[in-house]
Amino acid sequence: MGIAPACARAPGQPRKARKFPAEEWARIRVFGEACNAALRQYVANQLEQQGHAAVAPMLVPNWTIVKSERFSYASSWSERHAAHAAGLGTFGLCDGLITARGKAMRVGSVVARVSIEPTPRPYNDPRAYCLYFADGTCGKCIDRCPARAITEAGHDKEKCRRHLVRSREHVKKTYQFEGYGCGLCQVGVPCEAGIPVKAAREALERGELPAPPPPLA
Repeated sequence: MGIAPACARAPGQPRKARKFPAEEWARIRVFGEACNAALRQYVANQLEQQGHAAVAPMLVPNWTIVKSERFSYASSWSERHAAHAAGLGTFGLCDGLITARGKAMRVGSVVARVSIEPTPRPYNDPRAYCLYFADGTCGKCIDRCPARAITEAGHDKEKCRRHLVRSREHVKKTYQFEGYGCGLCQVGVPCEAGIPVKAAREALERGELPAPPPPLA
């Protein structure tokens, strides 16, 4: 499996936003993702031409969003979870993926039938890069969320979804194009552009790997 990070940080105006996304963020969410989709397809095509069966899971016809009793709504393939499995980052309180380039980014994945030496995963805790889970500090994303969809208990996907729906009208009226977005919890926070947990960041920079987790009972 290959992961193609697509950094979409747009500093300045997105950090100043308080309720709906800045124009830069809304455009990145729509047009930047279109670029990301094209990149996924290009990588898959190149692998196919070299004789390796490959697919971009987000682009297949049966990719879908499903209603989950436990998790509200979920997709049949998650780019964030694929990136986490590939060793690119861990999750924050708001469910965003914190990477070495921060949380304000986008990722895309391609799955291929090919033998590649795996990259060592530099963590064994799915929350290792989040200050809130590391030492109980921060929680800045709670204050940044205009829909109050983030609390110390985690991320309320339904409240988040309803706010995204409302953002469509704002984007169309204010910026004159069809789009949507929010991402306020991804900017103006310590994890916007890097790993805020000092010990984890320095270990990654040194190339240190964590001790393996204990065996399952």
